[in-house]
Amino acid sequence: MPPLGPALARIKRDRIKAVSLEGGGEPSVRPDLLATAAKLRAAGVEHIMLSTNGVALADMELCREAAAAIDQFTVNFPSHLPEVYAAATRSVKYPQAVRGLRNLLDLGVRERLRVFHIISSFNFRALPGFAAWAAENLRGAGLVNLTFVRNAGRARGEDGIVPSYSEAAPFIKLALARLKLAGFKAVVQNFPLCMLKGFEGFSFEFQRWSRGDAVFEEGVASAADCAACAACALAPACCGARTDYGEIRGFAELKASRIRPSSIKPERF
Repeated sequence: MPPLGPALARIKRDRIKAVSLEGGGEPSVRPDLLATAAKLRAAGVEHIMLSTNGVALADMELCREAAAAIDQFTVNFPSHLPEVYAAATRSVKYPQAVRGLRNLLDLGVRERLRVFHIISSFNFRALPGFAAWAAENLRGAGLVNLTFVRNAGRARGEDGIVPSYSEAAPFIKLALARLKLAGFKAVVQNFPLCMLKGFEGFSFEFQRWSRGDAVFEEGVASAADCAACAACALAPACCGARTDYGEIRGFAELKASRIRPSSIKPERF
């Protein structure tokens, strides 16, 4: 998280009402987490979101205090399989991450909980299994977001971390179907609509477009310059392919679609 002083000054000046606590390392391990939340409230913030790996929330006392102080929790949980979790995170704290998730659910957070599941070469084949696990262990969570990995950060230059769209697509579709049948609100993010045939309504970016918002959130890089995307009828409502993806996989698998975004029914979100 950035230094609080300048942030509070801007919040007061611009009357900012929503703040996300993230960046600069895992925010939930900061000893001033709860004090920071209190200062944000005093500055006029009405909605506080915590982005976390959930590990520190294995401590029920901390989790209870956080649940009372914070409005929404976004937990990055890359696998229900301990060995895959360890490979994806380089961490052996899978048990604590699961306990943190369960503590939030036990405390009644549920609809305030969003679970982010980053799709990578480590876990894409296990996506249907994750959906089944979520149906048993995360019931009541507000949202499950399947987000395709970006060729950035730790993944930058490590081609093996990023699967191809065509490899991942069948597993993503099956996971989305299972999540829907289990009663979850679910979306897939950073994944082209042309690769989601029959499941376009689950696209996060399409959902934004259908609400009248910009397809890309603030700070997210726009789509790559791709011939197939340029000729695609879905382009106005699609994230397209990313430049960083093309550096690894190219764009040959992408095919322009004639489907109009207005003909697609958004899934529940």
